[in-house]
Amino acid sequence: MARKRTTAQPSGHTILVIDDQEEILTSVRLLLEREGHQVLTALSGEEGLTLFRREKIHLVIVDYFMPGMTGEDVVRVIRQFDSDVQILLQTGYSGEKPALATLRELDIQGYHSKTDGPEHLLLWVEATRKAAAHLLQVRAVEQLKAETLVKQEFLANVSHEMRSRLHLILGYSDVLLVEKGNPGLPLHSRQSVETIQRHSRALWGLTTNFLNFVKLNAEAMRVSPRPFSLAELQKEFQESTEFLLRHKPVSFVWDVPPQLPLVWADRDKLCIILQNLLTNAAKFTDQGEIRLRAVASPVDNGVCIRVSDTGIGIAPESRETIFETFQQIPNTTSPSRSTVEAGIGIGLTLARKLARMMDGDLTVESAVGAGSTFTLLLRISAEEVRGSEVSSSVSALSSPSNTVAVPSFSRSQPALPF
Repeated sequence: MARKRTTAQPSGHTILVIDDQEEILTSVRLLLEREGHQVLTALSGEEGLTLFRREKIHLVIVDYFMPGMTGEDVVRVIRQFDSDVQILLQTGYSGEKPALATLRELDIQGYHSKTDGPEHLLLWVEATRKAAAHLLQVRAVEQLKAETLVKQEFLANVSHEMRSRLHLILGYSDVLLVEKGNPGLPLHSRQSVETIQRHSRALWGLTTNFLNFVKLNAEAMRVSPRPFSLAELQKEFQESTEFLLRHKPVSFVWDVPPQLPLVWADRDKLCIILQNLLTNAAKFTDQGEIRLRAVASPVDNGVCIRVSDTGIGIAPESRETIFETFQQIPNTTSPSRSTVEAGIGIGLTLARKLARMMDGDLTVESAVGAGSTFTLLLRISAEEVRGSEVSSSVSALSSPSNTVAVPSFSRSQPALPF
């Protein structure tokens, strides 16, 4: 026997009631239908399982003791192929209460005695309905996470493969341009190789940022801070920035005092941040100067690294949105700028997230046509704090700093970004 009734305003909750007493099935069905639920009824465990396999059931109410297949037998079969459906055991006789161990083993959500009355049953039904809705949300989140992980792994693999090919292209183009035994490429050939190299390096930067962005979103990127001196980075960034500016009348100034406190940061992650800031500065500065300046900040108990340029600047309404994913610096002053300089809008997002992972921050000050200054705040090492060296570092700023200006139009090239 099976019946299915609906109301004018169904709840969308389908309940299967299994009991060997027809009067019990009738009374429970009428009670639940008045609450807007769809109700299926079965007089035996076997009939109930047939309905369960055929219909989408949200809650099973099953009598604990029935002739033939008992309620416990029914639940064991159901749990073999459905671990999520809500189940409520009920009985009308004293001494029939199932053991707590059984309820836990079979993941049964509750137990109802028929002698407790209909209101008690309705409370259980409502509780299981809410539990089912919550479980549905949990499963949806789990599925979304699994799908996202697959996408992230795919994107990471694609980025890795692209970087491997670009590595070869950059390597061979460098050989063509700087090999000592080469008698010299014709001018048009050299220009072609330099174009290949320029686009390849731009693509290398994009794929590197994208790969790091995927790792960051997958929570697979970790920071390992240690104390180190910013002076360690001078040669690396002089060379890379010089290469970016080789065709522009723009000078690069490294302005870092030798007495600056040791910073507490992940060296590799800091390089990612600075490379993004300097690359953006080079993109949007056609003449003038790019300066990397570092100063001690006693108030913040840290060090401020400022990357400033004399480029196109940023409108006030865009100063925060540029840190959002896939948002780019509006280029209203130079719409004809080469597309190779266009990005995908994740560099600044990545830079700020990495800064905050190191207990720092990244902000910007800018005006259209007046250049931009990005300020990176980093913490100083614990040794510097205990040694009270911050104040002495501040006073040392009045002495000549380790300022190095890189002339523009240089032909020297940095090492490949392996």
